[in-house]
Amino acid sequence: MRHKNKLFTSFIFLFFYVTALSFAQQTVNIDVENLPEITTLSSRDKESLYNEYQKIVEDNYKALHSSRFEPDILFFKHTFTLSDKETLHWGESQLLSLASRCNITYETIASLNGLECSTEELIGKTLILPVVPGIFIKENAEDCKNNFETLLREAYADQDLSQSDGYYNINGVNYVFFMDKRIVPTLRFFFTDSAMGLPLKKGSFWVSSGFGKRQNPVNGQWKDHNGIDLAAPEGTPVYAIKDGNVAYCIEKDETFGNYIILTHDTGKMTSVYAHLSSFCVNQYQFVKKGDIIGYVGHTGMATGSHLHFEIRQGGVAKDPQTKLNLK
Repeated sequence: MRHKNKLFTSFIFLFFYVTALSFAQQTVNIDVENLPEITTLSSRDKESLYNEYQKIVEDNYKALHSSRFEPDILFFKHTFTLSDKETLHWGESQLLSLASRCNITYETIASLNGLECSTEELIGKTLILPVVPGIFIKENAEDCKNNFETLLREAYADQDLSQSDGYYNINGVNYVFFMDKRIVPTLRFFFTDSAMGLPLKKGSFWVSSGFGKRQNPVNGQWKDHNGIDLAAPEGTPVYAIKDGNVAYCIEKDETFGNYIILTHDTGKMTSVYAHLSSFCVNQYQFVKKGDIIGYVGHTGMATGSHLHFEIRQGGVAKDPQTKLNLK
C-alpha cells in the first residue's frame, strides 16, 4: 500500500512539474481548485504532502545558487485553521509563522494571496503556497485590491516585465513573477506596520451608529453615513490609527465641528476624526500610530459626545468595522 501511495504521489508531482513549466511570454494557468492540498503543516507524518513540499523547497534553494539546473516552480494550497496553532510558533503574525514553517519568504506568500498586512487574520482562508521565493506582481493595475498590491506594482513600474521569471493566471488575474526577489525596505515597513490601531481605547466606547444609509438624528433626513459613530465620554483621548500626516485641522465646522483628517500610505488612505472637543496636533504634522491627536466632544451637528470616524481608500468611504477589530 505504501509503495502505491508513493507512486500516486510521484504521479501528482510529475503532473504539476509538467504543467508549471513556463517560457518567455507564456502564461501558465493555475487551477487553484485542483492544486495538491497540504492538510497538515506537521512533519511528524512521514507520508504527508508537507514533507514532500519541504523537500521541493529545499531543492529549489539549492538550484537558486547553482548554475546546473533551474528551480521547479510549483504551487500547493493549504487552508489555515485553528489546529495550525498546535504546529506553528503562533505569535502576533500568523503569516510570519506560516512563512517560517514553509521556509518561504512572507512577501512571496503575501503577494501571491493578496494579503495587505503582516497581522492579517488567516483562519478560514485557503492560501496558495509556492515552492520558490520571490514576488508576484499583478500585471494590470485595476486588479490591485489593496494598498500593498498597488504600492508593490508601482515599485516595479519601471521594470522590464520581459525579464521576469514567469507569467501566471490565477483565478482570472494575471501575475508577473520575479524569482528570489525581496520587497524594498520602505514597502517592508509598510507591510509589517500597516495593521491599523483603534481610534479610541478598547472598552471606552460603543458603536452608536453604523456605516451606510441612516436617518440623521438631528434633521431627520436620510443620507449616506460614510463612517461610524463611537459613543464615549467627553474628553476621551482619540488616537491616530496609523502613521501619517495631518492634512487638515478644521475648527467649528457646521457639521463636523472640530475635526482632523490624516493621510496614510502616501495619500492612498485617509482617516477622519470628527466632533472633537479639541485637538492637540497641527496641520502638516507627522504622527505615529497610537499618538493622541485630540479628544472626544460633541461639536458641530452632534446630539451627544461621540467620535465620528471614517476611513477612505482611494477617495472611497469604507466601513471601518470591516477594517478594525472593535470588539
